[in-house]
Amino acid sequence: MKAAKGEKGIVEPTFVYLPGVPGGDEIAKETGCNFFSVPVELGVSPPVNPIKSPPHLLTSTPQPSGAEKAINVLGNINAYEKKLLEKCIEGLKGNIEKGIEFVANPPSK
Repeated sequence: MKAAKGEKGIVEPTFVYLPGVPGGDEIAKETGCNFFSVPVELGVSPPVNPIKSPPHLLTSTPQPSGAEKAINVLGNINAYEKKLLEKCIEGLKGNIEKGIEFVANPPSK
């Protein structure tokens, strides 16, 4: 709420669409995932739901998201953590694909 009212410097861990946040492209390239959980400095811009947005927004320049900046903490991890992260990313990619598919093609009622 403070960030929505204009207060700066509010950082929260956030599962976010990386191409929609400044600084997110670097993390997306490093992880191979468009969605990832990282610390994000919050801002006042309105959120964008990338799954419900037109497909061109998923590959175009970043859109306003309510996030001012994604903070890349992956450069500070050790070799053991990198190995664990690689395993996590394998599972995460499958979950992301399933989630996008589910939203794009919801089951009939």
